[in-house]
Amino acid sequence: MGRLDNKVAIVTGATIGIGRATAVMMAREGAKVIATGRSEDEGAITEKLISRAGGEGLYRWQDITDEAGWESLVAFAEDRFGGLDVLVNNAGMFFVKPLEETTADDFDAIYRVNVEGAFLGMQKAMAAMDRRGGGSIVNISSLLGIRGFAGGTAYCATKGAVTQLSLAAALDGAQNARNIRVNVIHPGVFWTRMVIEQMGADDEIREALSAQTPLGRLGEPDEIASAVVYLASEESRLVTGSEMTIDGGRGAT
Repeated sequence: MGRLDNKVAIVTGATIGIGRATAVMMAREGAKVIATGRSEDEGAITEKLISRAGGEGLYRWQDITDEAGWESLVAFAEDRFGGLDVLVNNAGMFFVKPLEETTADDFDAIYRVNVEGAFLGMQKAMAAMDRRGGGSIVNISSLLGIRGFAGGTAYCATKGAVTQLSLAAALDGAQNARNIRVNVIHPGVFWTRMVIEQMGADDEIREALSAQTPLGRLGEPDEIASAVVYLASEESRLVTGSEMTIDGGRGAT
């Protein structure tokens, strides 16, 4: 028996990094997973990894800022698998740019992806979860959603918004015996493609970031995936409105 047997899950941004690791681990634990993203090639790789893990899942292209697309995706989950139990809002946008160099268009773009994308996903998923009798939503925020970072004003602002969005949605999901739980995870620095594209892939950079982490190393995608599995499972049935920080101690400094 898997920890997520008979559950149907959508994982956004599941073509690389944390999203891919989450989709594969959830499928391994018995969930039927719809892994979304914007790369057909990378999506096909995610599908193969799910299959190799002995799980059931498929890739669907998605623009998370498109409301009609969200409605179509949730309807697909219900038609294909009978309902929706779990939503993992993982897809996001990240850039490092000083405040005075960040344009209004920059800010609008990152807001639409990081905040509006999560909002639309929760809104459409909650309606499906009501029909299912409950569910679990896990939003991937960031340590930078609760801490500042030079050059990260836009990113920090949007991830802070995701954090507060999650806490408020948790109260909505708990009303009237809806049994929809909403929790948020704050990853620290994980050596993923998104970070490498902004910070560079030099070993010196990775070593410096590791040295700044009290536990002395950066995170691995499976370490977030494990937390998501817990929050998606019945093991966490009393957990809602919580913030889980997984950062090797960076936030404690």
